[in-house]
Amino acid sequence: MREHRAAGFAVTLAFERVLGTLDAVSTAIAGFALLAGARAFTFTALLAWREPVLGGAGLVLLGLVGWLRWFSRQRTAAGLKGATPCSGSPASR
Repeated sequence: MREHRAAGFAVTLAFERVLGTLDAVSTAIAGFALLAGARAFTFTALLAWREPVLGGAGLVLLGLVGWLRWFSRQRTAAGLKGATPCSGSPASR
């Protein structure tokens, strides 16, 4: 009986970890999508209300655009401060 409860607890714990990971990923996508632009995010969110699959794909694309904007700002800011390039970049070779 104890093994059955332990197995059930392990499955529940694994399920909660997966849900927590999905929540974190979706939050990150939404955050980066907001960085892409508030109007584009609003339009995509309204589209997602009508067409969930298309809206979800749009939010992922907006998240990618927002991440690219954030990444380029970080690289520009690091370049302006005189930081050395990353060791993996072609410029550092």
